[in-house]
Amino acid sequence: MLRLNDYSRSKLPFDPVLVGIVLTISFWGVASISSALRNDPKGAAFVYKQIVGIALGGICMGALAACDYAILLPRISKALTMVNIGALLIVLKLGTSSRGAQRWLALGPIQFQPSELAKIAAIVALAIYFTRRRDTIRDFKTVIGSLSVVGIPFALIFLQPDLGTGLAIITVWFGMGFVSGVRVRALATVALIGILGFSVLWKAGVVKDYQKARLTSFINPASDPHQTGYHLKQSQIAIGAGQLTGQGYKHGLQSGGQYIPEQHTDFIFTAVGEETGFIGSTALIGLYALLLLRCASVMKKTTEYFGRLIVAGVSSLLAFHALINIGMTIGLAPVTGVPLPFCSYGLSALIADMCCIGLVLSVARRSDDTLF
Repeated sequence: MLRLNDYSRSKLPFDPVLVGIVLTISFWGVASISSALRNDPKGAAFVYKQIVGIALGGICMGALAACDYAILLPRISKALTMVNIGALLIVLKLGTSSRGAQRWLALGPIQFQPSELAKIAAIVALAIYFTRRRDTIRDFKTVIGSLSVVGIPFALIFLQPDLGTGLAIITVWFGMGFVSGVRVRALATVALIGILGFSVLWKAGVVKDYQKARLTSFINPASDPHQTGYHLKQSQIAIGAGQLTGQGYKHGLQSGGQYIPEQHTDFIFTAVGEETGFIGSTALIGLYALLLLRCASVMKKTTEYFGRLIVAGVSSLLAFHALINIGMTIGLAPVTGVPLPFCSYGLSALIADMCCIGLVLSVARRSDDTLF
């Protein structure tokens, strides 16, 4: 059984600063999507769907914030994991394919991405696993057992193939392992084994050609000038054109000319960089930094080991997505198809990220020291 402190409410039912940051980034994303798709006949429909996603995500975020995570999560963890694994298996057989990846399930007019649910399921399952084995957390047997918690969903996501989401789940494991007290030596050993294993998969041909192209073009953009290298070059041109103050909202030449593929999803940051320049880009990055600092404050103030791990998992996930997405648009990270949290178009990712924030808000409400 998980041993947790008695439930105590803070002065407000939610953290207004954290919610405000999330909503600010989300509606900034809506404005950027609208700009990126201003010359697309279907652009208005994407903007409308994103607003609906914010509304649905906000409801989920509020519902989770209102719940006592310490009671809710242990009760639903097994069901959540089983449903997620089932959905990941179904998507491999019946999922919708796009650009060589089979990642989506069609639910009527809505496309749902089960791998987004896998992120939440992994955070919850790992937090419960580490909490129940707190006394043996430094044993290598416990570390190996924790890898088995994320091993099946990681493998199923890798087979879609979706390397970016798979790496996000692994990053969550490292972040939660570190905060839980796993030895740094054990974490380094797992990282080394992972690198060696990926090298074997690369040579064996398990890694898809387009994934190889994305990684090699990161080192040498000229190696794939018409695909991944083209994406990177156009993205860098757009962000560079923004200079200090940007070219103005809906006045970006690169975004307006639709030179950048997937600009409303993976490359949404290019619209921000081109139209708001260095000042606007820094402001958006600053909002992500404040978001992570707020999560760190919740993690520091809570006295509950279980809650601390939940927030650590969410923080690791959001930090990975933000750093990799922004990094790939400016050439500091390989193109992996990782969305920018709350900003990129995509209902599955948006709702999943807001659910994660809902869990953080729930942890904050149980903190002995109020944040407000």
